[in-house]
Amino acid sequence: MKTFTYYDYIRCIHTLRLNAVLQLAEESTEYRIKQKKENNRHDKLVKIILKDEKEMAIFINKFLEPKEKIDSRNLIKFTNSYITRKYKTKEADLVYQLKNQDIFFLVEHQSTVDYAMPYRILNYCIDIMQEWSKTKKIKRETRYPIIVPIVIYTGMERWRIPKKFKEKQISNSVFENNKIDIEYNLVEINKLSVQFLLKKRSLFACGMILEKSKNEKELKENVESIVKTVKDKKLLEEIKNIILYLLKGSIEESMQEELLEKIEIKIMEGESDMSSLYERLVNEFRQDIRREKKEGRKEGRKEGRKEGRLEVAKRLVKNKVEDHIIIDSTQITKTELENLKIKYS
Repeated sequence: MKTFTYYDYIRCIHTLRLNAVLQLAEESTEYRIKQKKENNRHDKLVKIILKDEKEMAIFINKFLEPKEKIDSRNLIKFTNSYITRKYKTKEADLVYQLKNQDIFFLVEHQSTVDYAMPYRILNYCIDIMQEWSKTKKIKRETRYPIIVPIVIYTGMERWRIPKKFKEKQISNSVFENNKIDIEYNLVEINKLSVQFLLKKRSLFACGMILEKSKNEKELKENVESIVKTVKDKKLLEEIKNIILYLLKGSIEESMQEELLEKIEIKIMEGESDMSSLYERLVNEFRQDIRREKKEGRKEGRKEGRKEGRLEVAKRLVKNKVEDHIIIDSTQITKTELENLKIKYS
Protein backbone atom coordinates (compact mmCIF):
# COMPACT_ATOMS: atom_id res chain seq x y z
CA MET A 1 0.00 0.00 0.00
CA LYS A 2 1.40 3.40 -1.02
CA THR A 3 1.30 6.18 1.59
CA PHE A 4 2.19 9.85 1.98
CA THR A 5 3.88 10.61 5.31
CA TYR A 6 5.09 13.71 7.10
CA TYR A 7 8.61 12.88 5.94
CA ASP A 8 7.35 13.09 2.36
CA TYR A 9 5.59 16.34 3.23
CA ILE A 10 8.80 17.90 4.58
CA ARG A 11 10.69 16.82 1.49
CA CYS A 12 8.02 18.44 -0.65
CA ILE A 13 8.27 21.70 1.23
CA HIS A 14 12.06 21.74 1.07
CA THR A 15 12.12 20.80 -2.58
CA LEU A 16 9.45 23.27 -3.63
CA ARG A 17 8.89 26.49 -1.73
CA LEU A 18 5.61 26.26 0.18
CA ASN A 19 4.25 29.52 -1.22
CA ALA A 20 4.99 28.35 -4.74
CA VAL A 21 3.16 25.06 -4.14
CA LEU A 22 0.11 26.84 -2.75
CA GLN A 23 0.17 29.38 -5.56
CA LEU A 24 0.34 26.68 -8.19
CA ALA A 25 -2.52 24.84 -6.56
CA GLU A 26 -4.70 27.96 -6.72
CA GLU A 27 -3.83 29.03 -10.25
CA SER A 28 -6.55 27.55 -12.42
CA THR A 29 -4.84 29.02 -15.49
CA GLU A 30 -1.82 26.82 -14.87
CA TYR A 31 -3.71 23.70 -13.81
CA ARG A 32 -7.26 22.92 -14.85
CA ILE A 33 -9.32 19.96 -13.73
CA LYS A 34 -11.78 18.69 -16.29
CA GLN A 35 -15.23 18.91 -14.76
CA LYS A 36 -17.40 15.80 -14.82
CA LYS A 37 -20.97 16.39 -15.97
CA GLU A 38 -23.56 16.14 -13.22
CA ASN A 39 -25.69 13.75 -15.24
CA ASN A 40 -22.91 11.28 -16.04
CA ARG A 41 -24.12 8.29 -14.04
CA HIS A 42 -21.02 6.20 -14.71
CA ASP A 43 -18.73 8.88 -13.27
CA LYS A 44 -20.83 9.01 -10.10
CA LEU A 45 -21.11 5.27 -9.53
CA VAL A 46 -17.81 4.92 -7.65
CA LYS A 47 -18.72 7.69 -5.22
CA ILE A 48 -22.27 6.40 -4.73
CA ILE A 49 -20.91 3.01 -3.65
CA LEU A 50 -17.86 4.11 -1.66
CA LYS A 51 -19.60 6.92 0.22
CA ASP A 52 -20.94 4.12 2.41
CA GLU A 53 -18.44 3.37 5.20
CA LYS A 54 -19.07 -0.37 5.05
CA GLU A 55 -18.40 -0.51 1.31
CA MET A 56 -15.30 1.64 1.71
CA ALA A 57 -13.94 -0.73 4.36
CA ILE A 58 -14.61 -3.73 2.11
CA PHE A 59 -12.89 -1.94 -0.79
CA ILE A 60 -9.77 -1.15 1.28
CA ASN A 61 -9.57 -4.68 2.68
CA LYS A 62 -10.13 -6.50 -0.61
CA PHE A 63 -8.36 -4.26 -3.11
CA LEU A 64 -5.50 -2.73 -1.09
CA GLU A 65 -5.10 -5.74 1.24
CA PRO A 66 -3.64 -4.02 4.35
CA LYS A 67 -1.85 -6.19 6.92
CA GLU A 68 -4.72 -5.57 9.37
CA LYS A 69 -8.35 -5.45 8.25
CA ILE A 70 -10.17 -2.12 8.46
CA ASP A 71 -13.40 -2.04 10.48
CA SER A 72 -16.06 0.16 8.88
CA ARG A 73 -17.00 1.45 12.35
CA ASN A 74 -13.57 3.07 12.50
CA LEU A 75 -13.96 5.00 9.25
CA ILE A 76 -14.99 8.66 9.37
CA LYS A 77 -16.14 10.27 6.13
CA PHE A 78 -15.29 13.95 5.81
CA THR A 79 -17.92 16.45 4.76
CA ASN A 80 -17.38 19.33 2.38
CA SER A 81 -16.82 21.61 5.39
CA TYR A 82 -13.45 19.94 5.84
CA ILE A 83 -12.48 19.28 2.26
CA THR A 84 -10.73 22.21 0.61
CA ARG A 85 -11.94 24.23 -2.35
CA LYS A 86 -10.29 21.97 -4.89
CA TYR A 87 -12.15 18.95 -3.50
CA LYS A 88 -15.47 20.76 -3.79
CA THR A 89 -14.93 21.16 -7.53
CA LYS A 90 -14.54 17.41 -8.01
CA GLU A 91 -17.53 15.10 -7.98
CA ALA A 92 -15.77 11.81 -7.22
CA ASP A 93 -13.27 12.77 -4.48
CA LEU A 94 -13.71 11.02 -1.15
CA VAL A 95 -11.68 11.44 2.02
CA TYR A 96 -11.90 9.11 5.00
CA GLN A 97 -10.01 9.06 8.29
CA LEU A 98 -9.45 6.18 10.67
CA LYS A 99 -11.11 6.86 13.99
CA ASN A 100 -8.70 8.07 16.69
CA GLN A 101 -5.83 7.76 14.23
CA ASP A 102 -4.23 10.28 11.89
CA ILE A 103 -4.52 8.01 8.87
CA PHE A 104 -6.41 9.30 5.84
CA PHE A 105 -7.69 7.60 2.69
CA LEU A 106 -8.10 9.74 -0.41
CA VAL A 107 -10.09 8.25 -3.31
CA GLU A 108 -9.97 9.84 -6.75
CA HIS A 109 -12.04 8.31 -9.55
CA GLN A 110 -11.02 8.78 -13.17
CA SER A 111 -13.02 7.71 -16.23
CA THR A 112 -10.48 9.37 -18.55
CA VAL A 113 -6.69 9.53 -18.56
CA ASP A 114 -5.31 12.59 -16.76
CA TYR A 115 -1.59 13.17 -17.27
CA ALA A 116 -1.55 15.64 -14.37
CA MET A 117 -2.54 12.94 -11.89
CA PRO A 118 0.86 12.69 -10.08
CA TYR A 119 0.78 16.46 -9.55
CA ARG A 120 -2.86 16.42 -8.45
CA ILE A 121 -2.22 13.68 -5.91
CA LEU A 122 0.76 15.61 -4.56
CA ASN A 123 -1.40 18.70 -4.07
CA TYR A 124 -4.25 16.78 -2.48
CA CYS A 125 -1.92 15.15 0.04
CA ILE A 126 -0.37 18.50 0.94
CA ASP A 127 -3.85 20.02 1.29
CA ILE A 128 -4.98 17.29 3.68
CA MET A 129 -1.78 17.67 5.70
CA GLN A 130 -2.29 21.41 5.98
CA GLU A 131 -5.99 21.14 6.85
CA TRP A 132 -5.12 18.62 9.54
CA SER A 133 -2.48 20.96 11.01
CA LYS A 134 -5.08 23.72 11.44
CA THR A 135 -6.86 21.61 14.04
CA LYS A 136 -3.71 20.74 15.98
CA LYS A 137 -1.32 22.54 18.25
CA ILE A 138 2.03 21.43 16.94
CA LYS A 139 4.38 20.33 19.70
CA ARG A 140 7.75 18.68 19.84
CA GLU A 141 6.20 15.23 20.24
CA THR A 142 3.61 15.78 17.50
CA ARG A 143 3.52 13.10 14.82
CA TYR A 144 2.01 13.92 11.46
CA PRO A 145 -0.59 11.91 9.56
CA ILE A 146 -0.26 9.22 6.93
CA ILE A 147 -2.28 9.61 3.73
CA VAL A 148 -3.18 6.71 1.46
CA PRO A 149 -3.90 8.12 -2.03
CA ILE A 150 -6.02 5.88 -4.29
CA VAL A 151 -6.87 6.36 -7.96
CA ILE A 152 -9.68 4.22 -9.38
CA TYR A 153 -9.57 4.25 -13.17
CA THR A 154 -12.55 2.95 -15.18
CA GLY A 155 -11.67 4.25 -18.66
CA MET A 156 -11.00 2.15 -21.76
CA GLU A 157 -7.66 3.73 -22.74
CA ARG A 158 -4.61 2.19 -21.11
CA TRP A 159 -3.31 4.09 -18.05
CA ARG A 160 0.33 4.86 -18.87
CA ILE A 161 0.87 7.60 -16.30
CA PRO A 162 3.61 6.99 -13.70
CA LYS A 163 2.36 6.33 -10.17
CA LYS A 164 5.45 7.92 -8.63
CA PHE A 165 5.73 11.72 -8.76
CA LYS A 166 9.52 11.61 -9.04
CA GLU A 167 9.21 9.78 -12.35
CA LYS A 168 7.61 12.94 -13.76
CA GLN A 169 10.41 15.19 -12.52
CA ILE A 170 13.43 16.10 -14.61
CA SER A 171 16.50 13.88 -14.45
CA ASN A 172 19.51 15.32 -12.67
CA SER A 173 22.18 13.13 -11.15
CA VAL A 174 23.33 15.84 -8.73
CA PHE A 175 19.90 16.43 -7.17
CA GLU A 176 18.40 12.98 -7.62
CA ASN A 177 18.01 12.57 -3.86
CA ASN A 178 15.94 15.75 -3.69
CA LYS A 179 13.13 14.39 -5.82
CA ILE A 180 9.69 14.10 -4.23
CA ASP A 181 9.01 10.45 -3.52
CA ILE A 182 5.21 10.10 -3.37
CA GLU A 183 3.27 7.27 -5.01
CA TYR A 184 -0.47 6.65 -5.38
CA ASN A 185 -2.27 3.30 -5.37
CA LEU A 186 -3.85 2.53 -8.76
CA VAL A 187 -6.90 0.29 -9.22
CA GLU A 188 -7.30 -0.07 -12.99
CA ILE A 189 -10.69 -1.71 -13.42
CA ASN A 190 -10.40 -2.77 -17.06
CA LYS A 191 -7.25 -4.73 -16.28
CA LEU A 192 -9.19 -6.83 -13.78
CA SER A 193 -11.08 -9.85 -15.11
CA VAL A 194 -14.73 -10.52 -14.32
CA GLN A 195 -13.69 -13.67 -12.45
CA PHE A 196 -11.22 -11.71 -10.32
CA LEU A 197 -13.89 -9.15 -9.42
CA LEU A 198 -16.48 -11.85 -8.69
CA LYS A 199 -14.13 -13.41 -6.15
CA LYS A 200 -14.13 -10.12 -4.22
CA ARG A 201 -17.89 -10.55 -3.59
CA SER A 202 -18.52 -6.88 -2.91
CA LEU A 203 -20.92 -4.25 -4.22
CA PHE A 204 -18.01 -2.23 -5.59
CA ALA A 205 -16.69 -5.25 -7.50
CA CYS A 206 -20.12 -6.07 -8.94
CA GLY A 207 -20.69 -2.44 -9.84
CA MET A 208 -17.38 -2.37 -11.69
CA ILE A 209 -18.32 -5.57 -13.57
CA LEU A 210 -21.43 -3.78 -14.85
CA GLU A 211 -19.39 -0.62 -15.49
CA LYS A 212 -16.85 -2.44 -17.68
CA SER A 213 -19.48 -4.14 -19.87
CA LYS A 214 -18.82 -2.98 -23.43
CA ASN A 215 -22.16 -3.87 -25.01
CA GLU A 216 -25.59 -5.35 -24.22
CA LYS A 217 -24.44 -8.92 -24.90
CA GLU A 218 -21.51 -8.56 -22.49
CA LEU A 219 -23.75 -6.81 -19.96
CA LYS A 220 -26.21 -9.70 -20.04
CA GLU A 221 -23.40 -12.25 -19.62
CA ASN A 222 -21.93 -10.30 -16.71
CA VAL A 223 -25.28 -10.06 -14.93
CA GLU A 224 -25.70 -13.83 -15.35
CA SER A 225 -22.22 -14.35 -13.87
CA ILE A 226 -23.10 -12.16 -10.90
CA VAL A 227 -26.40 -13.96 -10.33
CA LYS A 228 -24.67 -17.33 -10.51
CA THR A 229 -21.93 -16.36 -8.04
CA VAL A 230 -23.49 -13.98 -5.51
CA LYS A 231 -25.60 -15.61 -2.79
CA ASP A 232 -26.07 -12.68 -0.42
CA LYS A 233 -29.65 -11.43 -0.72
CA LYS A 234 -28.87 -7.88 0.43
CA LEU A 235 -26.02 -7.59 -2.07
CA LEU A 236 -28.31 -8.75 -4.89
CA GLU A 237 -30.86 -6.09 -3.92
CA GLU A 238 -28.13 -3.44 -4.10
CA ILE A 239 -27.05 -4.72 -7.53
CA LYS A 240 -30.65 -4.27 -8.71
CA ASN A 241 -30.46 -0.64 -7.60
CA ILE A 242 -27.21 -0.17 -9.54
CA ILE A 243 -28.83 -1.53 -12.71
CA LEU A 244 -31.80 0.80 -12.26
CA TYR A 245 -29.48 3.76 -11.67
CA LEU A 246 -26.71 2.99 -14.15
CA LEU A 247 -28.71 1.75 -17.12
CA LYS A 248 -31.82 3.92 -17.02
CA GLY A 249 -32.32 5.35 -20.50
CA SER A 250 -29.17 3.74 -21.89
CA ILE A 251 -30.66 0.36 -22.91
CA GLU A 252 -34.10 -0.80 -24.00
CA GLU A 253 -36.62 -1.09 -21.19
CA SER A 254 -37.28 -4.75 -22.03
CA MET A 255 -33.57 -5.53 -21.68
CA GLN A 256 -33.42 -3.76 -18.33
CA GLU A 257 -36.46 -5.66 -17.08
CA GLU A 258 -34.90 -8.94 -18.18
CA LEU A 259 -31.72 -8.21 -16.21
CA LEU A 260 -33.70 -7.23 -13.13
CA GLU A 261 -35.82 -10.37 -13.39
CA LYS A 262 -32.73 -12.58 -13.36
CA ILE A 263 -31.64 -11.04 -10.07
CA GLU A 264 -35.15 -11.11 -8.58
CA ILE A 265 -35.48 -14.81 -9.40
CA LYS A 266 -32.17 -15.52 -7.66
CA ILE A 267 -33.39 -13.61 -4.61
CA MET A 268 -36.62 -15.59 -4.55
CA GLU A 269 -34.77 -18.89 -4.92
CA GLY A 270 -33.09 -18.10 -1.64
CA GLU A 271 -36.40 -17.95 0.22
CA SER A 272 -36.59 -20.79 2.74
CA ASP A 273 -40.37 -20.50 3.15
CA MET A 274 -42.12 -21.75 0.01
CA SER A 275 -45.38 -20.01 0.96
CA SER A 276 -43.43 -16.73 1.06
CA LEU A 277 -42.02 -17.45 -2.38
CA TYR A 278 -45.49 -18.24 -3.66
CA GLU A 279 -46.88 -14.99 -2.28
CA ARG A 280 -44.20 -12.98 -4.04
CA LEU A 281 -44.96 -14.71 -7.32
CA VAL A 282 -48.72 -14.32 -6.92
CA ASN A 283 -48.23 -10.55 -6.61
CA GLU A 284 -47.04 -10.59 -10.24
CA PHE A 285 -50.57 -11.25 -11.49
CA ARG A 286 -52.88 -10.45 -8.53
CA GLN A 287 -53.91 -7.13 -10.08
CA ASP A 288 -55.08 -8.87 -13.25
CA ILE A 289 -57.24 -11.25 -11.20
CA ARG A 290 -58.83 -8.36 -9.29
CA ARG A 291 -59.54 -6.53 -12.54
CA GLU A 292 -61.32 -9.58 -13.91
CA LYS A 293 -63.40 -9.82 -10.73
CA LYS A 294 -64.51 -6.22 -11.06
CA GLU A 295 -65.68 -6.86 -14.58
CA GLY A 296 -67.73 -9.79 -13.25
CA ARG A 297 -66.74 -12.30 -15.91
CA LYS A 298 -66.47 -15.74 -14.31
CA GLU A 299 -64.73 -17.33 -17.27
CA GLY A 300 -62.45 -14.35 -17.56
CA ARG A 301 -61.42 -14.71 -13.93
CA LYS A 302 -60.51 -18.36 -14.41
CA GLU A 303 -58.64 -17.59 -17.59
CA GLY A 304 -56.89 -14.65 -15.95
CA ARG A 305 -55.62 -16.80 -13.10
CA LYS A 306 -54.35 -19.43 -15.49
CA GLU A 307 -52.67 -16.89 -17.77
CA GLY A 308 -51.11 -15.24 -14.77
CA ARG A 309 -49.65 -18.50 -13.51
CA LEU A 310 -48.37 -19.39 -16.96
CA GLU A 311 -46.81 -15.95 -17.38
CA VAL A 312 -44.89 -16.26 -14.11
CA ALA A 313 -43.93 -19.85 -14.97
CA LYS A 314 -42.66 -18.70 -18.35
CA ARG A 315 -40.37 -16.16 -16.73
CA LEU A 316 -39.09 -18.77 -14.29
CA VAL A 317 -38.40 -21.20 -17.16
CA LYS A 318 -36.48 -18.52 -19.08
CA ASN A 319 -34.34 -17.96 -16.00
CA LYS A 320 -33.69 -21.72 -15.62
CA VAL A 321 -35.37 -22.14 -12.23
CA GLU A 322 -35.71 -25.75 -11.08
CA ASP A 323 -38.88 -27.60 -12.12
CA HIS A 324 -40.16 -28.36 -8.61
CA ILE A 325 -39.91 -24.69 -7.61
CA ILE A 326 -41.90 -23.62 -10.68
CA ILE A 327 -44.64 -26.21 -10.10
CA ASP A 328 -44.91 -25.58 -6.36
CA SER A 329 -44.95 -21.82 -6.82
CA THR A 330 -47.36 -21.48 -9.75
CA GLN A 331 -49.49 -24.66 -9.42
CA ILE A 332 -49.24 -25.38 -13.15
CA THR A 333 -49.26 -28.99 -14.38
CA LYS A 334 -46.18 -30.94 -15.46
CA THR A 335 -47.56 -30.98 -19.00
CA GLU A 336 -47.90 -27.20 -19.03
CA LEU A 337 -44.37 -26.87 -17.68
CA GLU A 338 -42.96 -29.16 -20.36
CA ASN A 339 -44.71 -27.12 -23.05
CA LEU A 340 -43.22 -23.93 -21.66
CA LYS A 341 -39.74 -25.47 -21.52
CA ILE A 342 -39.98 -26.54 -25.17
CA LYS A 343 -41.04 -23.05 -26.17
CA TYR A 344 -38.83 -20.86 -23.95
CA SER A 345 -35.80 -22.87 -22.78
